Amino acid sequence: MKIGMIGTGAFSTSLALLLALKEENEIVMWSENKKLVSDYKKTHKIESLYKDRMFPKNIMLTNRFVEVAQDIDVLFLVTGVFYLENVCKEISPFLNRNIPVVIGTKGIADTNHGFAFKLVESYLKNPISVLGGPTFSVDVSNYEPIGFQLACKRKKHFLLIQGLFDSTKVKMEHSYDRIGVSLCGCLKNAYAIGAGILSGLGYHESTHALYLTSVYLELESILGMYDASIVTLHGFAGFGDLVLTCSSTTSRNFTYGEYIGKKEKKMANRFLKETTVEGVSTLQALLPLLLKKHIKSPLLSCISEILEFKKDPDALVEELMKEKKTSKFTLS
Repeated sequence: MKIGMIGTGAFSTSLALLLALKEENEIVMWSENKKLVSDYKKTHKIESLYKDRMFPKNIMLTNRFVEVAQDIDVLFLVTGVFYLENVCKEISPFLNRNIPVVIGTKGIADTNHGFAFKLVESYLKNPISVLGGPTFSVDVSNYEPIGFQLACKRKKHFLLIQGLFDSTKVKMEHSYDRIGVSLCGCLKNAYAIGAGILSGLGYHESTHALYLTSVYLELESILGMYDASIVTLHGFAGFGDLVLTCSSTTSRNFTYGEYIGKKEKKMANRFLKETTVEGVSTLQALLPLLLKKHIKSPLLSCISEILEFKKDPDALVEELMKEKKTSKFTLS
């Protein structure tokens, strides 16, 4: 199978390495960095990410959109959400409309489209799938057993994409719930900032468990208002990704939250400038959308106000101790 991959960041390259385990797969990755592509053709390495690692022969790099989008069987979009629109415009002339497109991009595209898959659908008339799950790039690239949740409209596309991976390394769940998987992929980053804030305040496992339980209920309420499925919340994209991102000190969002909790404003600002902290942009883009739908999200709102320095980090604990109500869910 010939697989196109847009992006050469940590997650996209780890995904390419995983796909390359099947020798019959041919992966063509696109990067705008001409020097990176030129160096790769000489050394077959991406030293900025893996200094001493030689990439398999079935992974190629290119600067040309036509080479990554034309005559392929599947396309993976794993680029920053802010680049998606331009990428879709560039690849549209070369991409056959029957080719499945898998979105691994997290975040909210803009206030008009909302979710990344809706932005992509406005430019590409292809079958669109959304990939989610608890996966850190380093674990994926080391071929550790992992779980993905793939949301797509047709089962045949799920089976096609599932078949691209080595089943001894990847467990994949099928879902029809593209909105639910998209929401979980966005919100877990914002909630991870809150987990970091609590850690920075000096709280330990018991408080962390209280927080995760409260987050789970709030996320249930948000997904329910979007008519999402409870299966998504219970699966890899929901519970799995939430636990991973909110529990790991290697998470960028968690680390940023820790600086905020410790009231180390200079360190927090420096970290935000030097590192991509997806949860911050998610809060900025998603909270207005939730307000438009009259969805209450007190934990997210509290985290946002703390990041804007409108509230003290201790306000998150106060919010946790308030009485919460559960919500009804769509069981589809």
